[in-house]
Formats: sequence, C-alpha cells, structure tokens
Amino acid sequence: MSHEQVIGNLFMNLSKDYVAQVTDRLSHLDIERHFYALYVLDQSTETLTQSKLAEELQVDKVAVVRLVDYLTEAGYVRRQVDKQDRRKQHVMLLPKAEEVLPEIREAFSEANQSILNVLDESERKDFIRLAAKIRGFYEENPMNHVKVNMNYKRVKA
Repeated sequence: MSHEQVIGNLFMNLSKDYVAQVTDRLSHLDIERHFYALYVLDQSTETLTQSKLAEELQVDKVAVVRLVDYLTEAGYVRRQVDKQDRRKQHVMLLPKAEEVLPEIREAFSEANQSILNVLDESERKDFIRLAAKIRGFYEENPMNHVKVNMNYKRVKA
C-alpha cells in the first residue's frame, strides 16, 4: 500500500493544512490556538459547561481544562460555577472574544472555501455528504470510535 492510500494520512494532512490556514489568517491575535473552541462556544444555543465543551470538541476533559485555562489567561473566556451543581463550570465568552469572533468565523469560512474551491459543485456536495457519512459511522458505532487526546494519543473512553 502506498503512502497516499492510507486514508487517515490524507485526512490528517488535510486537517493540518486547514488548521494552518486558519492559524495563519488569525496570527495577529494574541492567542495562537483554540479558535475553534471559541467558535463552538459562540455557536452554541446554550452556555456550555467544560464537560459539554469537551464533548463538542471531542477531546478529553483534561485537555479542555488546559484550553479554558489558556483562553481565560488571555482574557477571552471566564468560568462560572453552576448554582445547582458546584462541580459544573460554565464557560462564558468575554467581550474580547466577542470582538474577534467575526474574524474567526470569516477565517473558517475562507478555509472552507479554499478546500472546496478545487471541487465542482457536485463534488462539494458529495465530499461533504461522504465525510458526514463516515463520521456518522464512527459516532453510531462506539466500538469503532477510539478517542484520542489533542496529541493524538489514545485515551480511556
């Protein structure tokens, strides 16, 4: 099997290119990562707890604690203890995050367009449909879904 035939490698390289494009577009900000976490918090219709954010980002809870620590120190988010359950901590966007979110949304939109521009309209729809179908398979079949942390190391489910 050639290097190009390893599907995981293709997706990994595509992901790296995508993240690099977003990161480069936002390099002037005073944070260098976790733009997607801010995007997820912004797009949520409810205030997310750290646990729910971990679930949404599909990373372990320890990684989210570090992520929220990083964004808190930079002034983009704050934690708020849940009044009914003190074990839960909600993650709240601060005005500094609200100021940069339009630019973050635009960076993701541009990265999407960049990737999809090499495809014609029919191929775009097929790509998104097929990628969603593959992702759905892993979500619906937990035995086939191995969680990894942000360093691509296997973690306990």
